[in-house]
Amino acid sequence: MNPRKRYPLPYRIYRRMRYLCFVGRLRRKQRKAAEKAEKSARKHAGRIARQQLRVEREAEKRRKQQERRAEASRKEEIRIRLEEERLRSDALEKTARAEQAEKLAGERVFRKYRRRRLLRFMLRACSRNLKRDIRLLNPANAPLLLAYYGSHKRSIRDFLTITLHSTLLFIAAYLAVFFIGLLAASVSGVFFNYNSVIYHHEVLWLVKPEQWFGDSVKMIYTAGPVLSGIIAVFLAIWFAYVRTGTGLGKLFLLWAFMHGFNAFFGSLLIGSLFDRGFGYAIIWSYISDTEKVIYTIISITSMILLGVFVTRSFLISANSYFSKLERPWQRSFIWAQVILPFLLGNGFIALLMLPQVVLYDMTVSLSLGLAIIPIAIGYRFSPSLYFEEDYRMIRIRPWLVIACLAFILVYRLVLGFGIMMG
Repeated sequence: MNPRKRYPLPYRIYRRMRYLCFVGRLRRKQRKAAEKAEKSARKHAGRIARQQLRVEREAEKRRKQQERRAEASRKEEIRIRLEEERLRSDALEKTARAEQAEKLAGERVFRKYRRRRLLRFMLRACSRNLKRDIRLLNPANAPLLLAYYGSHKRSIRDFLTITLHSTLLFIAAYLAVFFIGLLAASVSGVFFNYNSVIYHHEVLWLVKPEQWFGDSVKMIYTAGPVLSGIIAVFLAIWFAYVRTGTGLGKLFLLWAFMHGFNAFFGSLLIGSLFDRGFGYAIIWSYISDTEKVIYTIISITSMILLGVFVTRSFLISANSYFSKLERPWQRSFIWAQVILPFLLGNGFIALLMLPQVVLYDMTVSLSLGLAIIPIAIGYRFSPSLYFEEDYRMIRIRPWLVIACLAFILVYRLVLGFGIMMG
């Protein structure tokens, strides 16, 4: 017989249910205890992580502070070093300036001493020359002077005749080329609706300053020189066909060719150096100083080469007066045909432009001297020239003088009142 007591079935079910409830409560308590322990562990880990993060942030903050202090100390060292270098450079500059001032003072003293020496030398030379001239002005020498003039009367008259013809043609050719340049600039302004008045010395623009812009400046101030250069090329070709002729018209073509060539390269030279005329177009083209120097070198070289190439042409132009040009006569001829017309022509042109002489235009005209210098030197290396054996008498050509003077007079009178364009 089983010693365990047997309970009724309902009571056994009741006890089973109580046992199951007890087990459920126990498991819930265990689960809550586990969750509570896990939550506590998470909180503890979070506190540890936050504390670790706080420690790392403080360490990073201290590191950045140390870096800032190190950077500040490094900047302070650099500032102190720069200040020392500045003080040292200032001291060196003051020393160099003092040495330069001392050197300049010594040079000024030397120049002053040299000027005094040169002045005394010139005064002595002038006094000696004056005494010699006074002795030559002795009335007793008058018969000798008259005899010299009488024996060289024809040579002197021929020399003055050649100088007169060449000077008139020089002036007429310059005025023709100069007028073409003024007309080209004025016509270019018409394309931009600019009104202008062409005077004998310049183009007066009736334009407000704010109406000028890059394209108009470049076109207007390059039109004249470029057109003159193009015309110079055609004149050179024309002269090449007629240079062996005996007429004086070829001399006009030669001077006009040189003036046209100088109107381009001379304007480029003076404009690059002084920023006037052609230089305005260079400025508005934003050309650098290095390119300006290159333009200057090209212009000077071109002018010198022009003089080298036309030296023989000027010597050949002697066939209008002589049947031969031997070496002893070439010097006098070059002076009468080239050098004196250049000097006298520029002087007359300056007087013709009064009362308003444009310094830029006169400087461009004088830049033709770069071509005259090779002519004055190159003729020495030329052999004697022999032309056709025809009799030629050197005399003043009235038609040439009248035509040139009439052209100069018309130019001055008409352009003195001005020509309205636009």
